[in-house]
Amino acid sequence: MSALVLLLVTPLFLFLSYTNLYSTNIVREKVAKSASDTLTLHLGTLDELLEQTSHYLLRTANENMLLELYSDSGPDSVNYYLSIRKLMDQWYSDVSYYTIIRSVFVYHQDRDELFLSSQREYYQEKEMITSGLSPRLKAPNLQASLKWETVTLGGEPVLFKVLPDKSGRLLMGVLVSIDSLAQPLTQLESTAGSGQIGIISNDGKLLWGEFAGEDLALIRSQLGNPDHPADKSIRLSNGNNYLLIDKPSQYSNLNVFILLDEKSILDELPVFQRIIKVIPFAIIIIIGILLALLSRLVFKPIQQLTSGMRILGKGQLEYRLKEGNSREFQIITRQFNQMAEQIGNLKIDVYEEQMKVQQAELKHLQAQINPHFFMNSLNIVFHLVELKQDALIKKMIGHLVSHFRFIMSTNNTWIPLLSEFNHIQNYIEIQMVMYPNKLAYHLQLPAELEHTLIPPLLVQPFVENAIKHGFINNTKPFEVGITVSEEAGENSDACIAIQIRDSGPGFSSQQLDKLNLGLYEKEPTDRHLGIWNVYRRMLMFYNNRASLTFHNAPDGGAVVELRLPVQREL
Repeated sequence: MSALVLLLVTPLFLFLSYTNLYSTNIVREKVAKSASDTLTLHLGTLDELLEQTSHYLLRTANENMLLELYSDSGPDSVNYYLSIRKLMDQWYSDVSYYTIIRSVFVYHQDRDELFLSSQREYYQEKEMITSGLSPRLKAPNLQASLKWETVTLGGEPVLFKVLPDKSGRLLMGVLVSIDSLAQPLTQLESTAGSGQIGIISNDGKLLWGEFAGEDLALIRSQLGNPDHPADKSIRLSNGNNYLLIDKPSQYSNLNVFILLDEKSILDELPVFQRIIKVIPFAIIIIIGILLALLSRLVFKPIQQLTSGMRILGKGQLEYRLKEGNSREFQIITRQFNQMAEQIGNLKIDVYEEQMKVQQAELKHLQAQINPHFFMNSLNIVFHLVELKQDALIKKMIGHLVSHFRFIMSTNNTWIPLLSEFNHIQNYIEIQMVMYPNKLAYHLQLPAELEHTLIPPLLVQPFVENAIKHGFINNTKPFEVGITVSEEAGENSDACIAIQIRDSGPGFSSQQLDKLNLGLYEKEPTDRHLGIWNVYRRMLMFYNNRASLTFHNAPDGGAVVELRLPVQREL
C-alpha cells in the first residue's frame, strides 16, 4: 500500500513541481521580453530625438546664410553684428522648439570667438563651454563624429556634437541635456513597478539614475558581456535578485538598462501555485478515502486544467473551467478562471491604450503650429505699429486671432469644409499683408458642399507649401486657386475632389516621382504641417479610401488633388 501511495503521489508531486517551475520560467521570460521590447521602444524614441537634432545641426552648419555672413564679416562691420543678432534670435527659437537641446553655439577658430543660445544663463553657459570644450574646439583637423560624445560641463553630463561649416573657419555645436533626453524613461520607470532605470556611458560612467557603488560596479561588469544571456540575473547589495536588461544607443555612446525585481515578478503568479505544494501531502493523509475516488476527483480536474491551459494558449480567452466537487480543485479552477478573465481584461486594456495613443497622435498632428509663421506674423505687426498703420494692424490681428483660434481647436475631429476655407482665407490674407500687391487667390466652394465634413487642417498645408515654394518670382503677382467639386468615386460612392493650384514654376520631375510614390512618408517634417502630416491623418480617418496626387498644369504651375469620401454633417 505504501508503494502504491508512493507510486501515485510521486508523479503528481513531480508534475506539480514541474508546473510550478515551468510557470515561473514562463513568467520570467515573458516579463523580460516585455521589458526588453518596451526599453527598445523608448530607446528608439531617444535615438530619434538625437537623429533629428543631428539633422538640425547639419542643416544649420551647411545651409545657414547668416553663418556665411558672420564668417566673412569683420568685427567692425554692420553685417557682423546684424548676423550675430539674427543668429542668436533664430537659435533661441530653435532651442525652445527642440526641448532636448541645452545650447546651440558657434565658434570662430581664427578669432577664438564664441556665441551661443541656451536654456541656461548665457554667461555661465559660455564659461562652461569655453573651459570644458576648449581643447576639442581648438584641436587641429577636427573630425566630425558619427555619434554624440559624452562630456561633463559644470559637473553635469551632456551629449556634445560639433560640425565645421562650409568655410572651415566656424564650428557649429550642440549640447543635449541628458536629463531632458531621459524624460521619456521616467514613464518607463513608473510602469516598471519596483524596477530601476539607469543610463551609463560606454566607459562605465553613470549618467542618469541612482545606484550604490558596488551595485554599479556589478552592473558595469554585466553590460555588453557576451557570456551572459539577454535577461541577465544579478544579486544587488540589498540581497534581492534582479533581471538586468540593457540596450545600447545607436547614435551615442550610451547604454540604457532596467533592473526588474524577480521577487516582484514571481509575486504576480496566481495563488494556486503555493497551494500546489500542499496537495501531495494532503493526498498522503487521506489516501485511504481518496483512493477509490482518485480518478474522479484528481486526474479528471488535472486533465481539465491542462486542457484549459491549451485552450487559453490558442487564444480562446473566453473559455472558463467548470467547478467540480473537490474543494482544492475548486480553488484552482477559480484561480484559473480569474487568471483567464484578467488576461482578457489586459488584452482589452492594451487595445484601449493603443486607441488612446492613436487619438493622442491624431491630436498632436492636427495641433502643430509653424513657429516661423508665428514669429514672422508678430514681426509684421511690430513693423506696422512702427509705421502707425492702425487699419492694417487691426486687420492683421483679427486674422491672426481667427487663425490661431482655429489651430488651437484640437477637440474637433471633423469640421465643415466652409470652416477650413475660412481658415485658408485668413491665412492668405495674413500673407497678403506680408507681401502687398504680390498675392492673389480665388476660392470656389459650391454652396451644397459647404457643410461637408473633413478633418481640420487637411487643405491649408498645401496652400502654405504653394506660397512657400512656388512664390519665388516677386516681379509678378502669385496666384493660388482652390476649387471643390463632387464626383463619383469607386463603387459609385460619392466623393469630393479638392484641387489646389498655383501660378508658380511647378514641380520638378524628381519631385513628382518622389511625391506620387509616397516617399515622403519616410521623411516627416518636424517644424511645420507638411505632406507627411496630411497623409498620416488621411490614413487615420479614411484608411485607403482617400487619395492624394500631384502634377503640373498644362499652362504652368503646381497642382495638388485630394479625393475624399463624402462625410455629411449629422
